[in-house]
Amino acid sequence: MTVTVSRRFPIPPAPPPCASVLAPWAAAQPAPEPVALPEITVTAERVENVLRKTPVSVGVVDSKEIERKGITQLNDLVGLVAGVSVPNGFSNMPQAVGIRGVGVSSPAMAQAVGIYIDDVPLVRGYATALWDLPDIERIEVLRGPQGTLYGQNATAGAVRYISIDPSADTNAWLSPGAGNPDASEARGYANGALGDGPLSASLAFSRKVNDGYARNATLDTDVNRIDATQFRAKLRWAASDTTHTVLAIDGLKDGSDTHTANYPAGGPPRVTYTPAGPGAFERQAGGLSLKVESLLGNGLRFRSITGYRAYKDDPTVADFGGLATPQYVMSQRIEQQAFTQEFQLQGRDTQRQWTVGTTFVSDRFDFERGVDAYPASGLVHSEARTHQETQDLGLYGQARQAVGERTGVIGGLRLYHTRQTAANAFSRTNGSGTLVPVYAVDGLSTSKSGLLPRLGVDHQWSPDLYLYTSIAQGAKFGGYNRAAESVISAQTATDPERVTTWEGGAKGRFLGGRLAANVAFFYNDYRDYLAGLTNLVINGVTVPDAVLVNAGKARTYGVDVDMAAKLSPQVDWTLSLELLKSRFDEFANPTGQASRDYVGNDLPNAPPVTLGTTLSYRQPFASGAEANLDATLQYLKSQYTDVANTPELKAPDQTYVNLGANYIDPSRHWTFSLRVRNLFDRSYALLHTRIPVFGVHAVYYNSPRTLMFTARYDY
Repeated sequence: MTVTVSRRFPIPPAPPPCASVLAPWAAAQPAPEPVALPEITVTAERVENVLRKTPVSVGVVDSKEIERKGITQLNDLVGLVAGVSVPNGFSNMPQAVGIRGVGVSSPAMAQAVGIYIDDVPLVRGYATALWDLPDIERIEVLRGPQGTLYGQNATAGAVRYISIDPSADTNAWLSPGAGNPDASEARGYANGALGDGPLSASLAFSRKVNDGYARNATLDTDVNRIDATQFRAKLRWAASDTTHTVLAIDGLKDGSDTHTANYPAGGPPRVTYTPAGPGAFERQAGGLSLKVESLLGNGLRFRSITGYRAYKDDPTVADFGGLATPQYVMSQRIEQQAFTQEFQLQGRDTQRQWTVGTTFVSDRFDFERGVDAYPASGLVHSEARTHQETQDLGLYGQARQAVGERTGVIGGLRLYHTRQTAANAFSRTNGSGTLVPVYAVDGLSTSKSGLLPRLGVDHQWSPDLYLYTSIAQGAKFGGYNRAAESVISAQTATDPERVTTWEGGAKGRFLGGRLAANVAFFYNDYRDYLAGLTNLVINGVTVPDAVLVNAGKARTYGVDVDMAAKLSPQVDWTLSLELLKSRFDEFANPTGQASRDYVGNDLPNAPPVTLGTTLSYRQPFASGAEANLDATLQYLKSQYTDVANTPELKAPDQTYVNLGANYIDPSRHWTFSLRVRNLFDRSYALLHTRIPVFGVHAVYYNSPRTLMFTARYDY
């Protein structure tokens, strides 16, 4: 059995397949049962290659694992793929993703972990979390800087969602489901040819609702509910045996409420007291993409990827105190439009393979926020407005040259230029309650250029053991502050965060293919770390509000381990583990107070241990029926959530046990499944919101135990 990406036309031959790292859930096979792990093919380096011949640390989650574990949002990767951190877990919250302790910062800014939907980048951290679509073929998590091939803002790595392209093969299925808390879902997929010509199409959709994970004790109602609908439609035109075009459109409508992080600290988990009721929220998001691929002969391939994505959050209303007496109530409106274009040319022969290309990204971002805050002196209302336009241009190339039969040298370089223009304004009520302007500035402009190199060596030590080492650099664009409260803060532009990573790894397949093990050692030199600082002195003026600045230097280092084993023809086991150390070596201390000296502190949201392990059992029956069982353990060691390493804000150790079971009837048409997440109903205070001047200290909790029963019918 081989797990590969869909192919619609021939491509130049790839290296011979090798072992996988994460074993997919095998479909029914006639006797004798398979006794070796399946292979996995990835496109992490923008070309198809077997995973253990790819000189990058990659965690892979395939479609069967996505289905049986109920992976629907970014946060579901935490504890499943080693090294991934997503502090904001609920899908309608803005997401800041970290990998190996690098990357967690303001979601409204450029991100250090690139998130891609079929090679189209998602800019910033809004409308990036929920991908509950049944046409996702696999998720690839690339660890370490990916600047050469994926550009600026992939400093810590990349998360790639790869969906199935349409084909002429006719298939369709529908799957309704029900669970707690009063939850229901419906998912479906259809694919097939359109007539007898070169056109084929597919449609995937998802609808999920529930009554909420939490309780409003004041109003005696459920809150923290989910109400989301998604779809993706694809059209594929096979112009010839060597050229095809895929047009895709997807959309999301999300009406889930905003009661996600407003549970008063010290109280019972997931209980709020705000009299305002469920926080109003409405998101509309989606995008278009057009991908053209053509083989030009002599091992050359041309690819064009065009993307347009947009979202609008209007409104978002949230009470951050969670108490019966209001403390801090926020209302905001966000809108973004992003256009991307990439042209790529690839060549491949027996001695070398190379990729060159150019990318252009244009992002327009509008943000408006109103706040009703209640200090001791009474109500203070403020309004902030931000408009930013960002353009990023990149020219890149990467090549591997064979040096002998078993060794290769890899070199890559990207030239980037990013420019941002911005306007900011802020108003606040005075003592008489009149809203007056504090400042308004426009015409702000900043730009940065740079080079992102990569150099590596790989060596096939033996047929079963592959070794590689590399050094790579990444950069994350900084730019201007959002919703700044002072003119100095608004006018202060930051430099890019920079990371230089040394990595060495080994990928092996042993015991006749029954065991696969990947190990990667890494060291990150982290410069120009971005952080929000208060009481900062800029041009001789003390700025009391938070200013995003390049605050310091840090390092992270550790080891990633991915293992898979076929313990018997019917039992599979997987393990994903990261051990991580982090430390600030320098950090700006504008006040000079000992309590603000963060040198020696751990980086926030950098868990020292992340672990996920799954045991799967498959039982075929003589009738043709099949039963599958699996149990997953996820563990994260306690981690600090702020640069000050405040003990009371520390996220605790987390342990989750998830179970899954399904039964496929003899006709192979019906599949009945049961998923249980957080089996022991553990509750953890994961993220604290503190605004001392207004007395706010609220907490975000993980989801409680959930059960979902589904029945799928394949036509």
